[in-house]
Amino acid sequence: MHVRETKFGFVPQHFDKIVDWADDAKERMKETEGLHSIALFKISEDHGKILAMYETQEHMDKGKGLFFMALTGVLPWITLSPNVEEYEVNWMWERNQEHG
Repeated sequence: MHVRETKFGFVPQHFDKIVDWADDAKERMKETEGLHSIALFKISEDHGKILAMYETQEHMDKGKGLFFMALTGVLPWITLSPNVEEYEVNWMWERNQEHG
């Protein structure tokens, strides 16, 4: 499993527009091969974080199209250039699943 962590700043009072955009992009997410999940966090009044989990590094690389589409879609409400980091997940627990 691999994760892309994206930290970003946004215009206060407009986080709901970012959430709405994510809701509208669900079909594209479903079409992205190897995408396990995406989580969106509001970590302060003007900063957020996205965690996108992929099955493999190759899937994460191919998923960059989704990433750039998302960045373009929410650009009107972004105030800071996104800070992106990618990691390999060394261990995780999921209900009804075992990874290690």
